[in-house]
Amino acid sequence: PKRGRGPPAPEVEEMAEGDAALKEKMRKVHWVAFESNPDMFNQFSYEVGMSKDFAFHDILGLDDELLMMIPPGCLAVTLLFDSGSEIIRKFKVEQREQIEKDGQKVAPGLKYMRQYVGNACGTIATIHSLANNAEALGVAADSKLGKFLADADAKSPEEIGAMLADATELHKVSESSAQGGQTAAPEADADIHNHFITFVEKDGDVYELDGNKAFPINHGPAEGGLLKAAGKVIQANWIQKDMECVKCMIALAPGGDD
Repeated sequence: PKRGRGPPAPEVEEMAEGDAALKEKMRKVHWVAFESNPDMFNQFSYEVGMSKDFAFHDILGLDDELLMMIPPGCLAVTLLFDSGSEIIRKFKVEQREQIEKDGQKVAPGLKYMRQYVGNACGTIATIHSLANNAEALGVAADSKLGKFLADADAKSPEEIGAMLADATELHKVSESSAQGGQTAAPEADADIHNHFITFVEKDGDVYELDGNKAFPINHGPAEGGLLKAAGKVIQANWIQKDMECVKCMIALAPGGDD
């Protein structure tokens, strides 16, 4: 399994001007990276409040017969890719410019946070998966994640991203989960180029939630369900552009942790 990475300095540098102390703090905050292992995502999710009626499952491929191995009712799809790919980096810039020019619809209930904590992309991808399905997943208000979401209510994606640095309970669970993988856990400040992002469905549309992007990306109607629709986006925007950059895919769906 591969490990996910944190943001390069530019994401921190994009923080609002005038808060030099916060920027300096964020440059120093690093968490141990998750690996591309559903067990790690499950351990974190159960400890922060997800019902054990759900679990993260490996997606072995995007062919219909392989997607059918995922239990029906997929709630989120997580992608791990090499963010150092020049093709993908160029596309990211072009995509942002296009959306800033044309605008896009964003569902009002969508939960999204920026990534400023180094190497926390796996944790943030998991939080995005759970936060946008909190009711379905049985996340209680008094759980670790429930408390974080209550504190995050009405805050901006930037403010929530900064909040994570002080989310002590989530940090403890994240570090504990990250140490339990099949590969040796790297140092918290290790320079890792693989990056986790999440796809969720909100108000009938598929949204890409990448804490290293300036905003969520609306990819249009979730035709055929989230799993199939997210697979089409991954096929078009990653596999067809740079097949080598895609490392793994994981689905959040019904089916307890065995």
